Amino acid sequence: MTEEVPVTRTDLLVLVAVSLGGGFLIAWGTVSLELTPRFVNAVFVGAVMLAFFLFIPIMGIRLFVDDWKQDE
Repeated sequence: MTEEVPVTRTDLLVLVAVSLGGGFLIAWGTVSLELTPRFVNAVFVGAVMLAFFLFIPIMGIRLFVDDWKQDE
């Protein structure tokens, strides 16, 4: 079973958008909402954490949608 799963630009763009949005929400919930280096750091830390944990689920959703489109 050596089936390769290609990563497309759309997958990466969705991952970046979801990670940055989620990172902003995580930072907003943990640090005061001011444009400070601490807040920006919290956004990036949250985004990297989400990107790490959401890569496989986003790829799985894309594969599920691709299979669903092929069945129709």
